[in-house]
Amino acid sequence: MPTDFNHLTDEERRDFEFLRERRLAQLAALLIEERGLSFSDAFRELYNSETYEKLNDPRSGLYIQSARYLYSFLENELNSL
Repeated sequence: MPTDFNHLTDEERRDFEFLRERRLAQLAALLIEERGLSFSDAFRELYNSETYEKLNDPRSGLYIQSARYLYSFLENELNSL
């Protein structure tokens, strides 16, 4: 899914990218810790999730939420599969 940065300043884009990457790393760590997944499996689950798609959209505002808050969405999503 392409990310639309047209409405962001360069600084806002950099902030978004930094925070998004940080949240992704935190979510992967939680998948490893909570579900006992390997590193590669954790990222595979994450990258194939709707939560990931929403996190990639700066308009969603999810990137500023805590990792635990985001993990609750991801966990619900994975449990419903």
